[in-house]
Amino acid sequence: MVTIKDISRKCGVSPATVSKALNGYGDIGAETAERIRKAAREMHYFPNAAARQLKTNISHNIGVVFEDETQSGLTHEYFSAILNSAKNELEDRGYDLTFISKKISGNSFVEHCRYRKCDGVLIANVDFTSQPVLDLIHSEFPVVTIDYSFDNHSCIMSDNVEGMYALTKYLISMGHRKIAFIHGEKTSVTIKRLSGFYKACRECQIEIPDEYVMEGRYHDTKSSRECTEKLMMLPDRPTAI
Repeated sequence: MVTIKDISRKCGVSPATVSKALNGYGDIGAETAERIRKAAREMHYFPNAAARQLKTNISHNIGVVFEDETQSGLTHEYFSAILNSAKNELEDRGYDLTFISKKISGNSFVEHCRYRKCDGVLIANVDFTSQPVLDLIHSEFPVVTIDYSFDNHSCIMSDNVEGMYALTKYLISMGHRKIAFIHGEKTSVTIKRLSGFYKACRECQIEIPDEYVMEGRYHDTKSSRECTEKLMMLPDRPTAI
């Protein structure tokens, strides 16, 4: 394994100068710094993560809390894209991603984050009201949540109200007045989507019968099919779902 001392011997400079060049300090000459960085690349130098953490108290490790009851895992069509984007952005900045599990540390996300020495945590697709998640939210770790907001914490929100509103308005513009809605479990996302759906219908003075709104399960084709069959058996069937 190549060390800073190996690079210093090759370049004829002190280990301290090599460290400054590799960490972007400006108190050494640009030509010297580039010569050192070039040598490091040629020698396939990679910094020792443990040593770097001891010195800077930064692990360059971001935890991800992601739970999926549908068992779709990283094939989840929505969150897989988000996590992949996060991975790419973090890698560009020299950070790793670690999936955090409460099973490893006695039903505690916090303890696993401490064990992995995470610099921060991204939380997605979980029960945000569960105690392990709330403990993490109120812990020492900076967190960013997706599609759920807590006071005084950063979050990234999808506009579920406007999205469903626009979709429903499109169906209405295509001439549909009998519009059914099959939604997933009663989550905060579902509530917002229902709000957008009813808002568009109210604006166009469309009355939606209770039997037109059915609950299935997200990512479950069987429940969607069953709900669709029930809608198609109604005496006054919807023209759009």
